[in-house]
Amino acid sequence: MPEPRTNPSLMYIRDALSRRHARSVLGGTDASKVALLTKLLIKDYGHFESEFGGALVAADWSTAVTAGGGPTAFAYAAVRGGTAQGATGTTDNDATAIYRTQTFLDPADNPLMIIRWKANAVTGFSFEVGFSDPKSDEALPGVTDVDTPAVGNGVTDILAIHMDTDQTLATVALVGDGTTGSAAKTDITTTPGGSTGFTPTAATYQTYILGIRANLGFAFLWDGDVLIANQQWGVTNGPDSGVLVRPYALFRTRNTTSKTIDIDFWGCYWERNG
Repeated sequence: MPEPRTNPSLMYIRDALSRRHARSVLGGTDASKVALLTKLLIKDYGHFESEFGGALVAADWSTAVTAGGGPTAFAYAAVRGGTAQGATGTTDNDATAIYRTQTFLDPADNPLMIIRWKANAVTGFSFEVGFSDPKSDEALPGVTDVDTPAVGNGVTDILAIHMDTDQTLATVALVGDGTTGSAAKTDITTTPGGSTGFTPTAATYQTYILGIRANLGFAFLWDGDVLIANQQWGVTNGPDSGVLVRPYALFRTRNTTSKTIDIDFWGCYWERNG
């Protein structure tokens, strides 16, 4: 039988496309190197990604808007690179949302998402990006109060980056809740331990990474090329193990100026269970 050194077929590789395979090739267990290969390591990880370079696939992505015809639902936009684009409309409190059609991610499998999005304006604005179980109304947020953190709208388990300029806390927060425990939040500030809250820059791509462990949540936030506070953020509650969640994003105007939203990448990654 040919040896792996002379025949590169995966047929001859023990535990092909696994963490073990990657570590044997890399000569060690450097987690950052192995993580870079996550999409290749299909024995141990699952993933999906959308570049939004064409029409949304209804079997994968669903959209929602508030009633009345003002908002524009997310759809493919033929702009540079292609995006999923939606607009809130000009009626105060109107919203547009997009979410994964399937709900299948278990916090026990340590799922994470990476999303890139931008809004043309951030004054009089609310957004919520994260994971949750399905909502009663997908055009409304799962976080019903960010000042004294509370979750509703049919949601029991959530991890979300949330901002609402109509609230006392008008800057970004990381909010988590599960079937177990109570809602918790961490205010996102521009410096570690600082008092100045973070607000996204208009017309600038935001890159957010959100990760779940059972009843815990973590996030990195980039505003353009700037890593906010140069650190990872955490919150002391999040979705329970065994409660399936899906990624979603919701954007709402809090005045009479429409907000146009572009999403040019969205990916999710998780550990396979057995």
